[in-house]
Amino acid sequence: MSNTKHTITDSEYTIMKILWESQDKMTVSNVVSKLNGADWTASTVSTFLQRLLKKGVVSCDKKGKTNLYYPLLKQEEYDLSETESFLSKIYKGSVKNLVAALYENQKLSKDDVSDLKRMFELE
Repeated sequence: MSNTKHTITDSEYTIMKILWESQDKMTVSNVVSKLNGADWTASTVSTFLQRLLKKGVVSCDKKGKTNLYYPLLKQEEYDLSETESFLSKIYKGSVKNLVAALYENQKLSKDDVSDLKRMFELE
């Protein structure tokens, strides 16, 4: 997958997570069954999958009349892209500014701080 920024809505992300977690290609009904109580119809899931196809982050193979969907975009690539976008937008691209904000607002536990120190000592 390229470095192109992919914009995925929250609902599309829900579908992507299901595809990323699957070891197999999935039908619309497979995806619906994994939504665990979400009130989405097969038609709704199909619409989101068609949008994801157009965005180039999902592909499908035809098996008779059935479409088998699978992700082209890797979860790690998407997560990294979103993280970089967030850092750039909110913290001027600075991890230090993010960590400082979390620390100042007491969102980091002592264990978190210790883990971060160990991570940076390995460098």
